[in-house]
Amino acid sequence: MIAVSGLSFRRDEGFRLGIEALDAANGQVCALVGKNGCGKSTLLRCLAGILPYEGSALVDGSEVRGLGHRERARRLAYLPQDPGCPHMDVRTLASHGRYATLGAVRTMGERDRALVRRAMELTGVWELRDRLLSDVSGGELQRAYLAMIVAQDAGTLLLDEPSAHLDARGRWELARLLRQLAAEGLAVVVATHDVEAAFSLADQVCLMAAGSVVAKGTPDAVAASGEVSGALGVGIERQRDPRLLWGYALTRA
Repeated sequence: MIAVSGLSFRRDEGFRLGIEALDAANGQVCALVGKNGCGKSTLLRCLAGILPYEGSALVDGSEVRGLGHRERARRLAYLPQDPGCPHMDVRTLASHGRYATLGAVRTMGERDRALVRRAMELTGVWELRDRLLSDVSGGELQRAYLAMIVAQDAGTLLLDEPSAHLDARGRWELARLLRQLAAEGLAVVVATHDVEAAFSLADQVCLMAAGSVVAKGTPDAVAASGEVSGALGVGIERQRDPRLLWGYALTRA
């Protein structure tokens, strides 16, 4: 669980992030949406303990900046945008999700190997386990990284644009995976430009603009808030046709 209160961060060039309050509960998906440069990625990096922030960001009741590396890894798993393509196979990448909590020896036991396999099966990359990352598609690489953070077995997931490089089917399968992880009791915080998916899968939507949250609540509440068109430049509307994959669709502002 994440609980933010009075969090702020300022870059040298003048951008300021200021979040008065934000909660991401266990068992729920919280979606951060907004235009490029609104602060979504910056907020995730503060929550992950990467950027120095003022104010408070608690994970399971403990201040993020006060946690050591291994303890933070037990509580938080963070997937950045475009994490790269190291020279290793898919299974080795997924196994890196366990290394943060193993210490210097990095010897995996039976439980670690089981967590890695389950993560790879959940994300659909088990059959690719022996393939080099350089030999898989962009979408497959993204799913391999998802396997890595799922294997970390942390209680909170912070995902920055996880649907990048995924095709339409992959976006739908990702949404189902995030819902499944939340159903297992995890807190899932996802920053995304995939607005239709965000409103359709999230329990809570946080609409961001110019470094702050301008609306938050259930997807229906945020869609009706009157803030969407100003923050996104488009509108969002619930769809009632059961044949549609997404429960919300973009509209003209």
